Amino acid sequence: MDQIEFISKIYKLKRDIISDGYDQALEIIKEYIPIKVHKYPSGTKCWTWTIPEKWTCEEGYVETLNGERIIDYNENPLSIASYSEPIDEIVTKDLLLQHNHMHSYLNDEPPFIFYYYQKQWGVGISKKRVNKLNEKEYRVKIKSKKEKGLLKVGDYFIQGESEKCVVLCTHLDHPVQVNDGLAGVATCISVMQELAKVKKLRNSYRLLIVPETIGSVAWLSHNEDKIENIVGGLFVEMTGLSIPPGLQKSYFGDTQIDKCFCFIHETEEKEAWIAEYRNLVGNDERQFNAPGVRIPMLSYARAYPWGHRFRPYKEYHSGKDNLNITDRMKLEKSKNTILEMIKTFDRNYFPINHFKGEIFLSGLNIAVDRHKNLDLHRNMLKIMDMIDGYNSIIDITMKLNLNFNDVYDFLEQLHNNSLISKKYE
Repeated sequence: MDQIEFISKIYKLKRDIISDGYDQALEIIKEYIPIKVHKYPSGTKCWTWTIPEKWTCEEGYVETLNGERIIDYNENPLSIASYSEPIDEIVTKDLLLQHNHMHSYLNDEPPFIFYYYQKQWGVGISKKRVNKLNEKEYRVKIKSKKEKGLLKVGDYFIQGESEKCVVLCTHLDHPVQVNDGLAGVATCISVMQELAKVKKLRNSYRLLIVPETIGSVAWLSHNEDKIENIVGGLFVEMTGLSIPPGLQKSYFGDTQIDKCFCFIHETEEKEAWIAEYRNLVGNDERQFNAPGVRIPMLSYARAYPWGHRFRPYKEYHSGKDNLNITDRMKLEKSKNTILEMIKTFDRNYFPINHFKGEIFLSGLNIAVDRHKNLDLHRNMLKIMDMIDGYNSIIDITMKLNLNFNDVYDFLEQLHNNSLISKKYE
């Protein structure tokens, strides 16, 4: 799949959490993968949350009393805060500025602001424009409405040999923005397309495409019977930026999926970095790791770490988060890394020894000539030392600083000779 081509079809849509633009995006996704769409009506209780109403904004602007337009929703949807209440009033400059939001880093762009659960209105006038506001009063008009609607979650499931499932999660909302959400959708679809081609998958795989936070809460709260079989997951976003990728560990941090994903992440890109839980960006992985759920879900994003002046990236939550800052090669690299993470976890198991003492490798025609390949000979001995049912392949790989595939291949030879059996989590 051409991820840039996919993004180009969707990113300009006004994708608020329950909106026509979001629904249009889901319809486009159906052209790429056969998603099932779960629908949750406004007012539905989802644990402690309640599904909000659908929001539509037909018109929104701020202008001088002489009719000079300062901002216009139809030119830039981020100039009106998402889910703003309607208003058509003349307000003082002071009141206007009380309701105005300016971007933290960009002087000429408004930020993405939302009031999903508040009865409030807001506008986004850039710092550059605010400095030129000389009138005492301005007209503010927001022609918006809230009505009963359906929150929608896209769900694509691939059945593996086991009922144990790994979840990829990504969010589709955030109007006219690319890397915050939509790039992750593109990458996850590409990953799932590749997984669908694999003839033998041990685990099952599910992709959830959600409106941020409330979408994950809605799906989880209505699928509690599925939680027990979810062995882990990965939240994905910001995959197209020319920034080293970060991987945030799960709440537990030391699970088998944490180890597999972190090991591959650091192997695939030289500048890749790892963060403890709640130290990357913070998104839907919180809902999976939360109390009462405790699914070990990690998070992948190309973003700056804490302490960087522009974290997570300079164009974050702005209209400048567009295709101009999105790198096709980074999208593809992110996809390949995530695929390798998944394939590694899918093959990971705990080898159980059915032998005593050191295996006579020469008698099985498995031994290598120690005079020609001393390192490999020694590594085989080290691997055998750790086969006791307590160390998985990734544990052995990490403790001995070896290549996962090399360890796997050696263990497969032992398995083919009935010297070990496989135990999965």
